[in-house]
Amino acid sequence: MLSFSSMRAQQFIGSIFDIDTKRPLEGVNIITDDNKTGTYSDKEGNFSIELNNSNKIQISHIGYLDQIYKVEDSNEKIVIYLKSSSTLLNDVELGITKNKLPNVSQSASISTLSESEIEDNISRSLAESMMHVPGVWMQKTNHGGGSPFVRGLTGNYVLLLVDGIRMNNSTFRYGPNQYFNTVSPFSVKTVEVLRGAGSTLYGSDAIGGTININTLDPSFETEKKITGSIGGQMMSHDMEYTGNVELNGNFGDFAFVTNGSIRKFGDSYAGEGIGYQRPSGYSEKDFMFKSAWQLKNNSKLTASYQWLRQDDVPRYDKVAQKGYEYYNFTLQQRQLAYVRYDKKWTDSALESFQITYSFQQSNEERDTKKNDHVINKNERDDISTHGLAAQLDALIFSKIEMVSGIDFYYDYIKSSREFENVETGEIDHASRGLYPDGSTALTTGIYNAYLYKVDSWLFQAGWRYNYNKNNSEDEIFGNLDQSSSSLVWNASVNYKFDKSRIYASFNTAFRAPNISDITSFGDFDYGVEVPAPDLKSERSTNYELGYKFENSRMYFNTAVFYTHIDDLIARVRSDFNGEPTFGGEDVYKKENVGEAVVKGVELEFGTKLFNDFSLQSSMTYTYGKNISKNEPFRRIPPLFGDLSVRYDHQNFFMILQTLAANEQDRLSSGDIDDHRIPDGGTPGWFVANIKSGYTWKNIQAHIAFNNIFNEAYRMHGSGVDGLGRHVAISLKYHF
Repeated sequence: MLSFSSMRAQQFIGSIFDIDTKRPLEGVNIITDDNKTGTYSDKEGNFSIELNNSNKIQISHIGYLDQIYKVEDSNEKIVIYLKSSSTLLNDVELGITKNKLPNVSQSASISTLSESEIEDNISRSLAESMMHVPGVWMQKTNHGGGSPFVRGLTGNYVLLLVDGIRMNNSTFRYGPNQYFNTVSPFSVKTVEVLRGAGSTLYGSDAIGGTININTLDPSFETEKKITGSIGGQMMSHDMEYTGNVELNGNFGDFAFVTNGSIRKFGDSYAGEGIGYQRPSGYSEKDFMFKSAWQLKNNSKLTASYQWLRQDDVPRYDKVAQKGYEYYNFTLQQRQLAYVRYDKKWTDSALESFQITYSFQQSNEERDTKKNDHVINKNERDDISTHGLAAQLDALIFSKIEMVSGIDFYYDYIKSSREFENVETGEIDHASRGLYPDGSTALTTGIYNAYLYKVDSWLFQAGWRYNYNKNNSEDEIFGNLDQSSSSLVWNASVNYKFDKSRIYASFNTAFRAPNISDITSFGDFDYGVEVPAPDLKSERSTNYELGYKFENSRMYFNTAVFYTHIDDLIARVRSDFNGEPTFGGEDVYKKENVGEAVVKGVELEFGTKLFNDFSLQSSMTYTYGKNISKNEPFRRIPPLFGDLSVRYDHQNFFMILQTLAANEQDRLSSGDIDDHRIPDGGTPGWFVANIKSGYTWKNIQAHIAFNNIFNEAYRMHGSGVDGLGRHVAISLKYHF
């Protein structure tokens, strides 16, 4: 009897952490499954519970999925990780809209990608992880690229931000580009996608939408300590070998996080007999550091540095289809450093103030050589960007929340071009590069956004005035200076009834011509482009009607949208020195040629099927038309969507995931000329993946069996086919 009594009183000791941030969770409710004893975790996530006759404990915490844990050995201290319910439900608070509302209350369509979802996907790049985000179509000209389509638009029609700082600079290209792929997935905390809006808060380029990449943040804890992880990731067919190290330090009022990786990508292996797509592999290194100081008077100072370098990134499509011996981005590099000061007030009409100074640098070098030619063309572009942004949040008239801000970005561009005879070694330096050397660009704006809540109603409005100026001059084309200004605004109304919300929104947006539009002189995918200094800003009006529903077990979001674009910039046939061709290629020039419409519907659905099972699905349909040319709009994605079923039990998960797209045979004249799009259009496809993971003590292991039917498929507009059947594995040790 004494022995039996001792067994019943046995204590079980454990620790509970957030699976995304690896931070301890305080106040987690832990009870035995017979409901006879219970406890809560402390500040360090630690708990101790008397098991009695039970061998199972029930774990619950607000904002996290419930978990039942079976105790195998009560003498062993165990680490338990909880998964945020925001990956299933709409209750996550968003920063991209600057209004501090959860997703379900937003008068806009917003989707997110979390750190844990990136880990679960075991994708080679952030671009590939975005293939699973509702409403986002990810075009990949090559593996070293990745251009997100949002509401049928891409390139410099979609604004990219990193920690709220503009990534789009004055040389962002008109079509699909590679810039999104210069952010390491290992440095990302969340990605927020604001579909169909953003110009009021962020300025030019947000016609299709805005994507904000939030990098990892330091965490302040009571105990001074250093934690971290070391991990690796690999993919079959020699498509990836990655090593990654992360450190987190906490010293009271000072904390930091740093992350670095070395990566080697082999040639991509496509499905159904296509095999290796050579050349498509390259190498990559990245590093990030972010530190934060808690200052007096409820203020904080943050300093961050990010660096990523990719070497010898090839364009497979140019080699396979356009007669090149090689077409390499010899260097793709991005650096960002910033200092940010945050101040918050309590019991005041002033709520918060933030000011950020940033310095960003983009370096791109290209080496190209055609078959049976002896000339290697080398081009290099270096863009340095200084940024300054300030924002004040306040409560006016005791009822209206107001966000006011000003931002300023200044680019300086160095551009060069030279031709080397590979047989003789003779080098000829061109008088200019892709852009005139020494070009500068300025974009600055001031904005206000307002939010008013009354009963079940929520009203929002805002405006921005923006000024852009480009300065360029070169020996061939002379003075290419250009300036423009824009005034945009937005308004929305949102009504809540029961568990549902319905909203209507209207916003205007613009895309100011940049240095690439105005001064570019060089090759593009189906010709040669010459400068166009007389361009005006493109402008759009965007209408959206949406419905959102959420309860404790499911959510449903749907939206219909309509975007009308005026003063549309497009390439038209032109000449150079009176000739319609140059170097054997047709000559084109950008012009404001008319108007276009893009419209569509988006659906998202998620539910908890049982305690351990959840389901998520999304679908996006987009229709685009160039009204002026009476033809389909360029590169419009087909109908696409996904469906996944997830099983979570204790520290194990498994996902059955499917992705599918319809054929796209509505082609513009530019699509027909594009060698990346098959004759007659891009066929439809269906891909199925199985992913799973297990956490044991301090070790996390993930494995994915992707494209299990070995489907041959291509994302519409891409220059490479999707990966065939393959296995991906990742392993991480936390210390």
